Amino acid sequence: MEISSILIGLVLFVASLAFVSLPFRQKQRSNLKARKADGHHEGRRESVLSALRHLDFDFKTGKVGEEDYTSLRAQLMTEAAKYIEQEKEEEEKLEALIQTRRTAQHMAANCDHCGALIEVGQRFCANCGSAVNKELCPSCGKKNQAGDQFCSSCGNRLEVKLEAVGQ
Repeated sequence: MEISSILIGLVLFVASLAFVSLPFRQKQRSNLKARKADGHHEGRRESVLSALRHLDFDFKTGKVGEEDYTSLRAQLMTEAAKYIEQEKEEEEKLEALIQTRRTAQHMAANCDHCGALIEVGQRFCANCGSAVNKELCPSCGKKNQAGDQFCSSCGNRLEVKLEAVGQ
């Protein structure tokens, strides 16, 4: 009876271990599939470029006739152009994200006293009520003290804003 209870306990342990590890194994499979898809795209691009080089070499050495060369080269060039366009689109998307991030950082400022976010155009902090005395340089975007005539970072001349005081 002791051996049968040990065997039953061992079977239950293995079954529970398999059940608990199932989500981890599924995540690894999905990550592996994503990596293979990225690698396949890059691998296909490299194989097209390699095939184009080999075709040019074979044509120069006389292994491939001119009729076959022109049609095969046109096919490979269109496929290579497709991969280059995809690469340019990905780079443009990345640049757009970078520019969006940069403009968001330049537009938002933090309060010197409490660190709360201060929106553009606010003259006082909504959290602590302290006066916002920083202005952004139009040239480099760095913060300067109100009333400064030159940027402390790039040296660009700043516009001095004079506001009428209500009496």
